[in-house]
Amino acid sequence: MYFNRLKELSTNPQLVARLKFLVRDVLDLRANNWVPRREEVKAKTINEIHSEAEKTLGLRPGATLSIRNARAPPGAQGNLGPGGYPINRPGTGGMMPGMPGARKMPGMPGMDNDIWEVPRSRMPRGAQQPLIGKSPSLNTRLLPQGSNVSMSGRSSALLQGSGGPPVRPSGYVSGMEPVSQVPVPVKLSPTSTVLPVAEKPQVPAARSNPEELKRKTVSLLEEYFSVRILDEALQCIEELKSPAFYPEVVEKAISLGLDKSPPRVEPVAQLLEHLFAKKVFTASDLATGCLNFASQLEDLAMDLPKAPANFGEIISKLVLTGAMDFKLVNEILQKVTDDLYEKDLFAAIMKAISSSPTGQGVLDSQAPDVEACKNLFQ
Repeated sequence: MYFNRLKELSTNPQLVARLKFLVRDVLDLRANNWVPRREEVKAKTINEIHSEAEKTLGLRPGATLSIRNARAPPGAQGNLGPGGYPINRPGTGGMMPGMPGARKMPGMPGMDNDIWEVPRSRMPRGAQQPLIGKSPSLNTRLLPQGSNVSMSGRSSALLQGSGGPPVRPSGYVSGMEPVSQVPVPVKLSPTSTVLPVAEKPQVPAARSNPEELKRKTVSLLEEYFSVRILDEALQCIEELKSPAFYPEVVEKAISLGLDKSPPRVEPVAQLLEHLFAKKVFTASDLATGCLNFASQLEDLAMDLPKAPANFGEIISKLVLTGAMDFKLVNEILQKVTDDLYEKDLFAAIMKAISSSPTGQGVLDSQAPDVEACKNLFQ
């Protein structure tokens, strides 16, 4: 009943293939009277291996044991392992007959009657046996033409050396070395020709966009009016890398400073004085910037009535520091078209200079130019 159930399982398609084969193996084993089809493979002992070797080679039982005992060194016979075979013997080589290092069996090639190996003498590779009674031969084609040298039994005089003196060259002088007649070619060192390096044409610096410069100028001036750090403002102006734009920086500084509430008269004057002292701005930059602002003063004064007076204070400080003189003041006054604004501007300049300790000296040194400015209002 059980085996019928196993037969049904072996044909069941829902059963895993591995289980199907296991069931079939059980059925086949029962059909073969429980005798496996293949002999079970397992490890063999050393005694079984030697017994099989003796049967294969046709030796008497125990022959391998006697051979191995004979090869053992004196005093090592007592050190035997299981089955009577010696163990831990140095230099025994292989364990099986016929393996490298094992002793050969009786009747095998290379054995004498006492069952000892016969050493074979071998010639070194490439060595030749000496030829007895045979004189060395020379190739006559290697000798000069016309030489009557006997080649039988004796070596040539060219090889052993003749008794005659060596032949000297025709130009030989005693005590001197022969002079070589072959001309030695003179190796001329190549002269390195230095070619003139063509200088690259200098590419003019690309001009910055005017709108971009104006935007940067307004930004740095606004920052200066907030923090009032002169060195930082100087660095920002130098980073513009556009000296031609400096007059517009002067004009924009005055315009933004006076448009503040309250007007930044003192910060603007300090900034212009600092940049002039550091030689960032030139007198021409200051003059051009102030002239441009003066031409727009009338429009600005309509919204900022105090702009002419504040502008006059800035000019007075530049005059006191030597950045301007009254000749330039005369030109600035002429740029203002409105007489009222012109008078307010000049009055603010004279008041600020007169109130300064060094102002009187400046007025005296430039008296003709000061008088020319006064004549504009007559």
